[in-house]
Amino acid sequence: MQYSLFPWFQPIVEIATGRVAGYEVLARRKDEQGRVVSAGAVFQDATLPAAERLQLDRDVRRQALNAFLSAPEDTYLTINLSPEWIDALDPLEPLPTLEMMREAGVDLSRVVVEITEHGGGIDRIHHLARRYRAEGVRVALDDFGTGFQQLDRLLAFTPDLLKIDMRMFKNSAFGHQESALLHTLGDMASRLGSKLIFEGVETEEEFFLALQCNASYVQGFIFDPALPDFLAPDACYDRVQQLLQRYLEQMIEQSARRQWHLEGMQSQLLALRDLLLAGEGVEALRHYCPDAAILRCFICDRQGLQVSPNYEYRDGQWHEDVRVIGHNWSWRPWFYQLVAAEDYERRILRSAPYMDISGNQRCFTLTAGTGPAAGAAGGCAGSAGQR
Repeated sequence: MQYSLFPWFQPIVEIATGRVAGYEVLARRKDEQGRVVSAGAVFQDATLPAAERLQLDRDVRRQALNAFLSAPEDTYLTINLSPEWIDALDPLEPLPTLEMMREAGVDLSRVVVEITEHGGGIDRIHHLARRYRAEGVRVALDDFGTGFQQLDRLLAFTPDLLKIDMRMFKNSAFGHQESALLHTLGDMASRLGSKLIFEGVETEEEFFLALQCNASYVQGFIFDPALPDFLAPDACYDRVQQLLQRYLEQMIEQSARRQWHLEGMQSQLLALRDLLLAGEGVEALRHYCPDAAILRCFICDRQGLQVSPNYEYRDGQWHEDVRVIGHNWSWRPWFYQLVAAEDYERRILRSAPYMDISGNQRCFTLTAGTGPAAGAAGGCAGSAGQR
């Protein structure tokens, strides 16, 4: 079968400015009814010789680079490179895509090469990334997070951009684990100095999740599908501002509720601390009924050693777990940051959210200091579920 492929361009929107900052090249073809459809199946057709698939891929890249000359200034173009083609390259031969860029007269700093899919020799990928960067071309790692084997690519080179596809989370129920993974990837990108692109974003909820995960760019049907032509830089501006305003209103409301709830938790933590220091274990708490969100409380000394059992309120009464006595929590930020504070005796610290293993519940730890006298209990920590 004779294929005729051509490029379309999906806008990539920068969140902070609301402008269309770039485009991803996507291969298209016409079906028997003349409709424009994805050409992805062509490149996955095992009956088509690799040399023919490679030539089709390069033809699409060449067309895209020539078309990009008419794109608005200060936009970039992302081009996918399959590890199959990377492995087929001789390390010493000229890079075909780089030669295409030069022939087209494209500003190399406006092009991003995406290393996509899985596989591909790490040494080859590292060598390729270094050669492109030496010419001013940026490098992105596509579909990051779909497999832990991609971590070795981060060790081999730090990409300028990391792309996370929201579609990989749509085949299963989205819960705490999936949310935690996305937040972790966002934090990782920030620590590496890589900008994060969320692609496959279709709904407001997915856009808001991208914001929470520190995304710099968003790509997906929430703005536009792949298009045959380039947009004006401000084509998505109003839509982005509307989304950001709704997100701001939502987060202000949530923050106000959480602050009100947190103040109540802090008051309960102080009350629990005083009861435990004044009495004897469970007996001291016997008449105290805590908020349902409080999971447990315990006391540490100033060296971080837990000197009390865990106290948990279940089924209308307090229970204690003595197995944790002697555990050392000095290495936890919620402990050493409290002890380091000048107003240690008045300060209450809140940890970052985490998953409580025993109850499989998202929670945080509140820590309050006590008096500095030798031998006295040095701190009280309570874990509370998030609402």
